[in-house]
Amino acid sequence: MNTKFISFLTLFKREFNRFFKVPNNTILPHLITTLFYFLIFGIAIGSRIKEVAGVDYLLFILPGLFVQNLINGSYSNPSGSLYVSRNFGNMSDILIAPISNLSLTLAYVIAGMLRGIVLALGTVLIALFFTTFSIENYPLLLIYIFLISFAFACMGVIIGLWAKTFDQLNIFINFVVTPLTFLGGVFYTTDIVPNFLATITKFNPIFYMINGTRYAMIGVKDGNVYIGLIFLIIITIILFYTTFTLIKKGYNLRT
Repeated sequence: MNTKFISFLTLFKREFNRFFKVPNNTILPHLITTLFYFLIFGIAIGSRIKEVAGVDYLLFILPGLFVQNLINGSYSNPSGSLYVSRNFGNMSDILIAPISNLSLTLAYVIAGMLRGIVLALGTVLIALFFTTFSIENYPLLLIYIFLISFAFACMGVIIGLWAKTFDQLNIFINFVVTPLTFLGGVFYTTDIVPNFLATITKFNPIFYMINGTRYAMIGVKDGNVYIGLIFLIIITIILFYTTFTLIKKGYNLRT
């Protein structure tokens, strides 16, 4: 077996085990939060709203929560791992290993994607306790899952390389992703909110991720799915190029 592939596989397994072996810290808290979302918004508030866009309200919010967990998991794994390795761990050991820059990048990114996908699938399993549904478009859903998880795993690598403190590590998720997710149509459609909020929502990139995922999952859309898909592909390419370039240049890896 190729030495570089063995190095890639070793690093990937380490990153995968980093979250898989401690689910109480990396998986369960997100799923418990998701359960409360379903109980509060889907059951308590949903019992009064009944339907949005022709579907049960609990089913309507499912794709948004699915994307939220997909993003959080994909971002958190590489960002936290790189930050700890750079500042307190074994980054020097990784750098002297016979592993290419591409393999190093993909090991962090793919492990992050898997954590996001595990959380997203957990979201669906929780939803099945409250409702039933069938996937409308499996190929489109798989494309969205791949692109969203890949893009935010790349972002996790970028922030993990940049951050010098834990506060900086959490800035992106707390002050960018979380607000954009809530303003991305998780709980509403643009035709039932004031015009200014609808405008803000339509300029929000996460809106198009949620919209496309919702269409693929339950057949409901609030905008052009394929324009959003093209936009997401462009973002993903840019983020991967940036991630690979930073790894190749050794940005903050040797300092």
